Amino acid sequence: MSELKVVEVRGREGYRPDIDGLRALAVMPVVLGHAGFPGFSGGFIGVDVFFVISGFLITGILLREISADDFSVARFYERRARRILPALFAMMLACVVMGWLLMPPEALGALGRSVMATILFLSNAWFARSTEDYFGTDAEWEPLLHTWSLSVEEQFYLVFPLLLWLLARRSKTSTVSGVAMVTGVSLLFSIWQTRADPTAAYFLTPARVWELGAGALLAMGVLPGVRRRAVAECISVTGLLMIIFGVILYGPQTPFPGAAALLPVTGAIALIWSGSVSNNRVSQLLGSRIPVGIGLISYSLYLWHWPVLVGARLLQGSSHLATAGALIAVAISLVLAWISWKFIEQPFRGGSNARVSKLVLVRLSAFGAILFLATGSAIKAFDGFPGRLPEAHLAVYQQAFTGIDRQERCMKRTPATELCSIGSFPDGSQQSSSLFLWGDSHAAAWLPGFDHLLETHKYTGMAALKSGCPPLLGLRRQDKSASHRCDQFNDQVLALLQSREDLPVVVLAARWALAVEKTRPEGGEGMQLASVKSFTAPIPAWAAQATDTHRAALVAHRLDQTVAAIRATGREVVLIKGVPEIGHSVPADLAKAAFTETAVSEGPAASRVEARQRQADEIIELIAERHGAHTVNPRRLMCDDNCRIAINSQLLYRDDDHLTAFAARQLLPVLADQAPPIKQLNNRLILSETDKPTGPPPRG
Repeated sequence: MSELKVVEVRGREGYRPDIDGLRALAVMPVVLGHAGFPGFSGGFIGVDVFFVISGFLITGILLREISADDFSVARFYERRARRILPALFAMMLACVVMGWLLMPPEALGALGRSVMATILFLSNAWFARSTEDYFGTDAEWEPLLHTWSLSVEEQFYLVFPLLLWLLARRSKTSTVSGVAMVTGVSLLFSIWQTRADPTAAYFLTPARVWELGAGALLAMGVLPGVRRRAVAECISVTGLLMIIFGVILYGPQTPFPGAAALLPVTGAIALIWSGSVSNNRVSQLLGSRIPVGIGLISYSLYLWHWPVLVGARLLQGSSHLATAGALIAVAISLVLAWISWKFIEQPFRGGSNARVSKLVLVRLSAFGAILFLATGSAIKAFDGFPGRLPEAHLAVYQQAFTGIDRQERCMKRTPATELCSIGSFPDGSQQSSSLFLWGDSHAAAWLPGFDHLLETHKYTGMAALKSGCPPLLGLRRQDKSASHRCDQFNDQVLALLQSREDLPVVVLAARWALAVEKTRPEGGEGMQLASVKSFTAPIPAWAAQATDTHRAALVAHRLDQTVAAIRATGREVVLIKGVPEIGHSVPADLAKAAFTETAVSEGPAASRVEARQRQADEIIELIAERHGAHTVNPRRLMCDDNCRIAINSQLLYRDDDHLTAFAARQLLPVLADQAPPIKQLNNRLILSETDKPTGPPPRG
């Protein structure tokens, strides 16, 4: 091992202030990007810079210990525990307290699960499963979401020290080759998985190993030393620009990590590599007082900033923070980070000078792990302790979530297996199905209404539902894994319709505005839609002329093809326009009002909702006119000056945009009366003159 060169570091006791400055360059874009400041859409790449720094520094320490025959697995993990656990435990305790005080039962139950995953360093696997999209709105309410990166590091360091020790017992070539091979395989896997399953690639360790491995290879001296200051400064400036460009140009639409992560990783390598040269002005800038100060508290700042932002969102009731609120949250995060570094991190760190002994560390670590496992288990077992809500609020809150289980089961079925049925036949009847509901989770939210409507009159139907998949032939979701296959699902649905003679009415429903618009109403990227290879026809001129963007024209073209294909089977088509998107979770707002003794927020202004839905509505009307289809608009029943979120103290939404079962049952009879194909199924009125609604539901 003596012949394996370790990159030397300069300064007292091997300390390089420029690396602390690089930590600041990594953490501040993460914080500002998460807070929603313009110009930091790619701030998430700071985590990749952290991975490179970690791989470089820890590999250097390990190689020096292995070279001196002083390597100890126990000592390595003691250092990791001193570095990671105390501040992590403090932050987790604060999250549990915040969750108890502010979170509704469903959200607190999810927090309980993430507490258990975090303490076991499996939160990356948990969030890969529980959040479909790191940049999605649901993710913005998870206080421990950011701990996924800690799990990646700790999973890596369960294996890497022993691997390095085993390789180093052979030769320099074997050591470098072994680490390089693992790094290269991980990079190739990351590129592949980012296309095949972007959520898994983002969160899970195999697609991230190469970033830590790149830092490790740098520490092993695979790059030649830089001797001339001019060359070092050129490399440093290039590396700095790589990171800055990534922060500015990347965003939720960027397939990541994959090949895109090469930009920040290479930039970090360039800055660390060139930073060992004396008088490098970029390194001097990074090593100046303010960057170093932020770098020293960077771990605590990373830990605390995200829970502070989630707390601000809970108090505000919206996932999008105004600039003033975001600035206050960042300032609070910096203060908490300094307190955490000074009074929690420092007493546990410092090697032989640490103020907390090894025995105390072990006891506190064991106690903390048991405490958080027990706390998370209790929160999960008691479903987020719904009894925290006053009885009147609790009944309304729980009502909002009735019927969800059936919707979720139906969204897991496909035409290749067996679709969900709607309504019921009369006893002993062999009547054929009459109505077909096709769409995404917004269509699934209408399911209780169709159930009630058809059961009342002894009719039946079928539902083809898939979360995140609007009924648009020939389109796939680029922001979903390859296995999600919206295009395949929709092809199967059309094939089923073409193979049957019943189901005379097809109802299409979806979150049309999200498909058409570039962003969500509260900010953040909307659906990323792309044509599949089998649909190569260019967008026709009429679609391009009738819409404002290429994205909208693509949706118009594919909806036109979908409706045309259905009409070619001889069926009637009804399109349900989009419901109002509220911009905040209505049940969560109800819970916040109960906890803080404040008023429940009003629904959004109708003018804002209509502006959001304008282009989607125009597309739906255009397609309906082209093919003789019918449209219904639920917003006419839900909005005056503002759009209602409740009727007679019953919530209309189970989150920020999905209707409750109560809302679907209230609204659908009126909509059905406005849609002749539904009203006249099988040549008889589903709704007779005596039982049809006489107007919109009562206001409340």
